[in-house]
Amino acid sequence: MPSCVCDMFRLEATWMWQYGHDTIPDWDGKLLIVDTNAHNSLVETNALPGTIAAYGYTIVLQGWMTMLYNGREVRCTKDDIILYTPGITISILAISNDYRGICLVADKDFVFESPTMRDAIRAAYLPTVELSEPRLTLAEDDIKHLMQLMGIIRRYLLSPGHPFRSESLRTTYGLFLLELTAIQERAIRDRRYPKRIEELFFDFLRLVPIHFAEHHDVSFYASRLCITPRYLAQIVRDVSGRTVVDYINQMLLMEASYLLQQTSLPIVEIAYRLHFSETASFSHFFTRMKGMSPREYRKGK
Repeated sequence: MPSCVCDMFRLEATWMWQYGHDTIPDWDGKLLIVDTNAHNSLVETNALPGTIAAYGYTIVLQGWMTMLYNGREVRCTKDDIILYTPGITISILAISNDYRGICLVADKDFVFESPTMRDAIRAAYLPTVELSEPRLTLAEDDIKHLMQLMGIIRRYLLSPGHPFRSESLRTTYGLFLLELTAIQERAIRDRRYPKRIEELFFDFLRLVPIHFAEHHDVSFYASRLCITPRYLAQIVRDVSGRTVVDYINQMLLMEASYLLQQTSLPIVEIAYRLHFSETASFSHFFTRMKGMSPREYRKGK
């Protein structure tokens, strides 16, 4: 039976899908601050044809919202922060008329270019590992600090002539992640997993988006972590309930879907880029995961 994995869109493509034009001067599509309410913006996730290849952080400033977060119902109220990771499906079930929030979104590629990538991975996935929900209730001082950093990011986004705009955005985003990670650490009293297990899991999550196209085998990631393939498989299964191959295949399918939809590259070239031994094996993989051949998928889109 084919796996049900949604298409993933880069942040810039998602913004254009919703608004049809660029509202930020000289925007590079890497980082975005959005004011949200009950009737606009990234709240309209139900309208998207797929998921977003981005990391998101939404602070609820007023009202409430109930969402279906990757198949699980989550209710968010004032002072909550909601964390989004690439590929997670979200649908808004109900929202108060007075809902208001602020959302910071970072494109996946921007995150992996950043020297604070480890902090991004940790901040985004820590709820999966240690907390019960993808949300956290913030103290007043924590909201103040995070909002100040979001304000700085917004100022740089709206200053296209700044000579160090990109560097300043990357640095401020890193400070935001460090602050968020510190908040999360304080919220965790009793760890569900030993620190070493947690660190190995996060290191694995960091490696997969960098090496998935070239390395499809569990042994490569285990060797990079200096552990056995069997031990890595056990860690990933215990922490996430998924397998190492699941993570690799999801990244392969995401990238293949994007290249088929957003580029005119021949299928044989896509197979080569993703390091399949031959086009036939790539087609077999894609058909098994998606329920249709690469050619049918491209034609349908």
